[in-house]
Amino acid sequence: MSAGRPVVHVLGLGPGPLDLITLETLRLLEEADEVLVRTSRHPCVEELRERGVRMRFMDRHYEEGADMEDVYSTIAWEVTAAARVRGEAYYAVPGFAMLAERTVQLLLEEDVEVRVYGAVSYFDAVLATLGLDAVEGMLLLDADRLLAGSYGMLDPRVATLLAQVDSRLKASEVKLALLEVYPPHHAVNVVRAAGTAGAGMEEVALEELDREERFDHLTTIHIPAREETDIYDFQRLLDIIARLRGPDGCPWDRKQTHASLARHMVEEAYEAVDAIQHQDWDHLSEELGDLMLQVVLHAQLASEEETFDVRDSLHSIIAKLLRRHPHVFGEVKLDTPEEVISRWERIKAEERGEPSVLDGLSEGLPALLYAFKLQTRAARVGFDWDEAEDVLPKLEEELREVECALRGGEGDLEVELGDMLFTLVNVCRHYRVDPEIALRRSSRKFELRFRAMEERCAGEERNMQDMTLEELDCLWEESKEK
Repeated sequence: MSAGRPVVHVLGLGPGPLDLITLETLRLLEEADEVLVRTSRHPCVEELRERGVRMRFMDRHYEEGADMEDVYSTIAWEVTAAARVRGEAYYAVPGFAMLAERTVQLLLEEDVEVRVYGAVSYFDAVLATLGLDAVEGMLLLDADRLLAGSYGMLDPRVATLLAQVDSRLKASEVKLALLEVYPPHHAVNVVRAAGTAGAGMEEVALEELDREERFDHLTTIHIPAREETDIYDFQRLLDIIARLRGPDGCPWDRKQTHASLARHMVEEAYEAVDAIQHQDWDHLSEELGDLMLQVVLHAQLASEEETFDVRDSLHSIIAKLLRRHPHVFGEVKLDTPEEVISRWERIKAEERGEPSVLDGLSEGLPALLYAFKLQTRAARVGFDWDEAEDVLPKLEEELREVECALRGGEGDLEVELGDMLFTLVNVCRHYRVDPEIALRRSSRKFELRFRAMEERCAGEERNMQDMTLEELDCLWEESKEK
């Protein structure tokens, strides 16, 4: 025994009968004055009693604890307390202590020396029942861990083992999580009491997992991997683009460069915006996929050029979001959207060391959006009209200057029209109207009315080019009424 800290001997009881306990563990169990046992619900407990092993069970904590974490914490505290009183303690757990044993992880955080002894785990028994070799790739999860997290931790490319699916209710919750990744007909294996005389396995469709009472604390679910051709996720997209750009890939894709793809990025972004404006969510889903394709293409190009890859882009945006949201991921307290924006801009300025509040704006933005962002940046440092109505006289002033340029030939008409547009954007900003969306709505309205005029003329076998302006105006007014 250590002369310093108290010692906790952690003994694995294996998954089944006493035959699966190591000789070393059996000797320690028989020599101990008392063994603290996490649960009496284990196949070898009766055999240990027959051998005279003195045991104190912790089952009462499962009924007294507020939740499972509270149960495990209380058990770890009791074991630690026993070790401090006696100098050492013997603690027995099902299976192997370093596999799916939360109490042992909590003991490792205490100021005690933890000695773990080897044991057969339920994992070994499940693999033997299934006839699998884990080296081929496998994800091992506790069912509660899956439910507390999200289906995002699942990897359909490798087999998954879900332990502790101990009730039909939990199986229902597990099924719903799995259905986010696997199809309803995907075959899964329910492994029961692996390592015991009553071991068994049943194959069922995922959608039927919870339709019968087949679960207890010794139940594990095996979810086989999916075929690559059945997987539609981000990694599959990366793989497809890499192949398209590969030696045996697509001639068009292999020819592309960052410059040749640039216009496609803009076009796809505008098509996504158009879907939003029309509230066409199915179309938006498709357009976001097209936009994602452009992102992955540029990342693949950069990877080939060894300048960056998609992981660098993901790291950059994740780090930026964490850094710029200290009120969510840190200790800063911000209560209003205005406070958030102010803090965001301050963090951006600190990151870039920018001398101007206008630095960082891309001149490649559409003109209306660029003007809108310039005005917004300037307004954040107080350079703005106090009231929205104050902008209207400025708009009238710019209109008069345009009239002078048109009628008297004074001044630069392009400059004057630009000033009027810039001021009109300011009006939009003050009245909380997005000028880009407003202009798109008007353009779309014009398009619909003009198309109606064309259809009317086609129906009457008339040519618009042969009609007078008065006739066209009449058609326009009719299309407006419709």
